[in-house]
Amino acid sequence: MDTFFKVRKVTDKILQAAIIILFLVMFGVTTVNVVMRFIFNSPLKFAVELGRYTFAGIVYLGSIFVMRDDGHIGLDIIVDALPGKLSVIVKNFSRVLVLCYLALFCFESTRMVMGNWANRSSTMQVPMSVVYLVMVIGSLGMFIEELLLLLGKQQKSTANAEDMGGGM
Repeated sequence: MDTFFKVRKVTDKILQAAIIILFLVMFGVTTVNVVMRFIFNSPLKFAVELGRYTFAGIVYLGSIFVMRDDGHIGLDIIVDALPGKLSVIVKNFSRVLVLCYLALFCFESTRMVMGNWANRSSTMQVPMSVVYLVMVIGSLGMFIEELLLLLGKQQKSTANAEDMGGGM
């Protein structure tokens, strides 16, 4: 196995663990908040904010795997109906546009991280830079995956049942 796929496997495990942890935190705090609100009439003050931030983390990190599988929304039915070479040209052109967008998104979200160390979230008082960091990681990961798709050096996601521990 070459170095690229070794690095990818380790990175995938880290991303999968992070997504699972974020999900468990989101689910747990939301469940506890529901119980606290409706049974004890005393909701957790930080629950909505933490739920929002964990959900955003799940979305941005999960988008990396979706990008790898070429699963984001597109007009595949139209592009696939085009003649062979034209279809490839249109797909590659759209990939270049997506790369430009992701590069801009990564740059601007990095600026948000750098400019918001002093700003704190309203309830939990976490630096907003920490919250925004997931946008940088997600956009950078999606950029890398889209670049690999454009270069034709992509393999389907390793985030399958076997890697997730469910090898049935």
